[in-house]
Amino acid sequence: MATQIRKFEQDAIVDVILEKVIKSKNNKANGAITGCKEYRDLLSTANEVKSFDKQIEILKEQRDELSKKVSRGVELYNYAKDFELKYDRWSAVLSTQTGITEWKLKEKIANKIAISLLPKDAIQNIDAIIESIAKEFE
Repeated sequence: MATQIRKFEQDAIVDVILEKVIKSKNNKANGAITGCKEYRDLLSTANEVKSFDKQIEILKEQRDELSKKVSRGVELYNYAKDFELKYDRWSAVLSTQTGITEWKLKEKIANKIAISLLPKDAIQNIDAIIESIAKEFE
């Protein structure tokens, strides 16, 4: 009379058989590819990719260090100067910042035009007053 096995025993046997089959297939595949020229070429190329990845990582670290150095330099420069430098880390662009935005500049130009269009007899000394005030803010 045949003895019945329980489900967990059956699963354990299946796992052992599966492990042996996978190991055997992997060994056959490895044996087949070790003598294959195409595999060796692909392996060599894959190793080159790994080498490039390591070099890229080293370059990224160097870039980040240099970027931090520029950022610190910009902070020190901006602390001591009248106008500021701006450093965009992502595009690696260093530029100046005057503090004048486009709308402020547009407003100043509009005011200057308004003053210049005033009749000369309406205001006296406007040029001297403007020069005096401008010198205060230089």
